[in-house]
Amino acid sequence: MDVRAALFRRRSIKAFDPDHEIGEAVLREIMALALLAPSSYNLQHWRFVAVTDRGQKQRLKEAAWGQEHVGQASAVIVVCADPRAHLQAERCWSASSPETRARLAARIRNLYDGDERLQRDEAVRSGALVSMALMLAATEAGYDSCPLIGFEPGRVAQVVEMPGDWIAVMLVALGKRTREPAPKPYQIPLEEVVKLQSFKGRGLGA
Repeated sequence: MDVRAALFRRRSIKAFDPDHEIGEAVLREIMALALLAPSSYNLQHWRFVAVTDRGQKQRLKEAAWGQEHVGQASAVIVVCADPRAHLQAERCWSASSPETRARLAARIRNLYDGDERLQRDEAVRSGALVSMALMLAATEAGYDSCPLIGFEPGRVAQVVEMPGDWIAVMLVALGKRTREPAPKPYQIPLEEVVKLQSFKGRGLGA
């Protein structure tokens, strides 16, 4: 399946087959592709908790305001992000020489140190980028998905034992759809969404 087909196929599915199990080999394949997503300075702010246990999924469902598809999904991926990833920058450039790593790490720390808003924003941006890659990889593997931001972050953190200074960016439910989704809702025209040269410019294709 090419990217175009995956984008057209991917929909936010709200009804999964609760009896379908996803194997670790498939999960590994999906996650390995997702990790090709970009992140600022290659910091890879993300970590993931893949929840497949029924009891653990039920606890996540309760933390996600009782949304049924969280409990039905074959796996629920908790996308976690570290706002302090810049402190481990040298690790993310392991192929470089020690001198290059040290210079890059100093530059990265200087950028992020003392700016908690930037630290958080960058962690969430990276988490969002990898989540989209995850959903496209799942589509290619024959799985449906649904991104969720409707949950209580503190409760989710408790369920998966996430460190308190980390961010739960979103949940991504994976599974096999049991019914086709409704037709895609209204989409704002391209020429209204994409402007040329400036925000007040001519719409693309207009």
